[in-house]
Amino acid sequence: MSQFFSSKWSVPAHITGLFQIVENENPLKMGSRGAGFSINNPVITQAESRLAKVGSLKVFFNSVLIDGKVSAEVANSFDDFWKDKELLLNHSSQLPTEAGFGSSGAGALGAAFALNELFDAKKAKDELGQIAHQAEVNCRTGLGDVIAQYHGLAEIRLEPGAPGIGVIKQLEWSLDRKILSIFLGTMSTKEIITSKSHIEMINRTSEPLLEELKNTPTVDKFVDLSYQFSKKVGLMSKKVETIIEELQANGYSSSMIMIGESIFVVGSSDELKQCSIFLREKYPKAQYWINSLALTGPSIVK
Repeated sequence: MSQFFSSKWSVPAHITGLFQIVENENPLKMGSRGAGFSINNPVITQAESRLAKVGSLKVFFNSVLIDGKVSAEVANSFDDFWKDKELLLNHSSQLPTEAGFGSSGAGALGAAFALNELFDAKKAKDELGQIAHQAEVNCRTGLGDVIAQYHGLAEIRLEPGAPGIGVIKQLEWSLDRKILSIFLGTMSTKEIITSKSHIEMINRTSEPLLEELKNTPTVDKFVDLSYQFSKKVGLMSKKVETIIEELQANGYSSSMIMIGESIFVVGSSDELKQCSIFLREKYPKAQYWINSLALTGPSIVK
């Protein structure tokens, strides 16, 4: 049986600290204003096809067959290429899903780039980014991760939308500042970004904070405003709130990851190593990663 494989495509995870939901009937223009950063802890995606009598699709995450609705939405943009093929999309990552790390956006972008290569579809990069953004917005699994992951680094999302449509500017971030991510549990992005009461609270709270960040686009201001945002919108669990208060009392710069029962801490490598030791003694069941800022968007794994 003839099998064809794409390269393995790496797309960075993304962490949002504060955001504002912007609705639009056009999914390419729908999205979020906000701020966050990409980390070099990626989702890896590879596409595979085999000849078949009828086209079919299977999506895997860490070798487990999943529903994969966002990836399926991306694959539908290439449906002319696999009407007579069995198509497999294989995603893998250290990071959990539904934890605020933008795994659905990373998977969507990885799928778009992998399928474009596999089928030699010759779609422009911005178009691939738009396919991924539209898939995520249609499935309500995220709003602003794709445009951020498409570029890498740290960003302020000034205007919503897909790559080539939304507007971002770089958030100042010294590369010696690393990120400790702490995973405690999952939260449903869809439940929050489709709730009218949550949308009103999120948008009302974020507007003045984003204006303040635009005037002072530094990482320290970002973390401070992210903490203010997470406190005011009421999405923090008691456990997350307790840990962040402990961290801040011990001099660590931290806030909640949007949207997940997860926390990020910013500091030097030595500071974050000490921080993870401090936390592991109290919270041994949590998961911890120390990463640097991702410098690029989608790339082929060498």
